[in-house]
Parts: sequence; C-alpha cells; structure tokens
Amino acid sequence: MQEPLLTLQETASYLRLTPGALYTQRYRGEKPGVLGIRVGRKVLFRPSDIDRFLDELSESSPEVERWPHP
Repeated sequence: MQEPLLTLQETASYLRLTPGALYTQRYRGEKPGVLGIRVGRKVLFRPSDIDRFLDELSESSPEVERWPHP
C-alpha cells in the first residue's frame, strides 16, 4: 500500500516553513531530499522522503541538538 502524498502546504507546515519558502527552496534545489513530485499543477511530497531528508540533515550537522536534550 502506498503512503498518502502531502501537499505543498502540508509539507511546509510539517517543516515549519511558509509554503512560499518551501516552493522557492524546492525550485532552487536547496532541499534536494524534498523535491516532490509534480502532478499536473500540484507538487506533492512523500512523507518518507521528508523524514529521510531530515534524518540525513541531522546526521550531517553535528551542531544540531537532539530532542529531547538530556
């Protein structure tokens, strides 16, 4: 069974970005793990791709604090 796809607005909310910021970063290729899939005029995102991107980002950034912080 396939996972449901998220809209640009849902993904932006999940990442705590504005939809405009996510769209701009996607267009510029600044978030390569969150490129999304264009379906007609819409851009949709797989939650697993977003989670993988966040995992890779936190692993490559040693200054990121893990939550909850002891």
